[in-house]
Amino acid sequence: MKLNKDISRFDAAWQVANGKLDPFALSLFEKRRKLLNPQQVAQLDRPFRNKAYRAPAWAAFGITSWFTKSGSVDWDVQFARNPNIALLAIHAADGHLRERAVQVAPMEDTAALTALLLRCNDWAAPVRKAAFARFESVLPKLDLAEMVPLCLFVLERVARWERGGAAVAQMFVAHYDWPLLVKTTFVETATGPLARSLRQLLRSPHYDWILPDLALRAQSIFVRAVAVETLLTGHARWIEGYDWIWHDKVFGLRQKVPRRAKRVLEVSLATRAMVLRQASQDKSAKVRCLAADYLVTVGASEGDSLVTLLTNDKAKSVQERMTFYHKKWVGNLSAQEN
Repeated sequence: MKLNKDISRFDAAWQVANGKLDPFALSLFEKRRKLLNPQQVAQLDRPFRNKAYRAPAWAAFGITSWFTKSGSVDWDVQFARNPNIALLAIHAADGHLRERAVQVAPMEDTAALTALLLRCNDWAAPVRKAAFARFESVLPKLDLAEMVPLCLFVLERVARWERGGAAVAQMFVAHYDWPLLVKTTFVETATGPLARSLRQLLRSPHYDWILPDLALRAQSIFVRAVAVETLLTGHARWIEGYDWIWHDKVFGLRQKVPRRAKRVLEVSLATRAMVLRQASQDKSAKVRCLAADYLVTVGASEGDSLVTLLTNDKAKSVQERMTFYHKKWVGNLSAQEN
């Protein structure tokens, strides 16, 4: 979906004619809005407000913009007549209008809930207060399916916001379904910054219990790879921050490098054997490479079927690792010669 194109298509919906929104423009906005994921809603929020600022304010023709405070429009009447108008007003440039919109807008889909989250971080304190109170009443009513699309957005963005993000994220963590929500999100979600989010979660041992399921059933290759690597090596790794390495201070030449940290996990032999067996048969060569790396590091018993399976793997990257395995643990012969 081309977001810039969406913004231009919503131009008509920003106009108010004789105190009423154009029904066609509003239906187009509603149809397109439901297709947006949380990241796209966040991307569109600022352009929506910019469009509102640039909208014409031709009072003589009965047209006002969202930025113009016109007394001729009774927004409470508009919201009562069609609650979906509030889903448009929640992105308005006027803070008073945003505050009223978050109080009455229907929260029935992911895009609406994301817009409410954005208002929890609004620069206007009254809007933040109203949005937080509304979200506090809405959250207990949400089921797991409604919360899953928001989980990654909360972990990656909301928790980092300085105004109201930390408080909202804490509300999510305190939800009774949070552990199951985290597991379901990483199992079922296939796109997004999943690997980075999972590594950050693994800073705490509270989420170690989900790793075996992620290694076996996660839709994302990268999530399976992180889970397999963590369980096989017995270490959870994450990026703690970044440092600068200077190459030449005179010419200002420096390089930004990640500062990594890790902690030890306790993994049973049965769990490690199960994960290794599954990783050796994974459909992704990236995950099979991790199984080969583990065998290169610790070796295997003579006649182990996993060695034969990985040696005959079709992926060149796996074959190269197993060639090194044979040189290290069997002798100087290549895998084929051996």
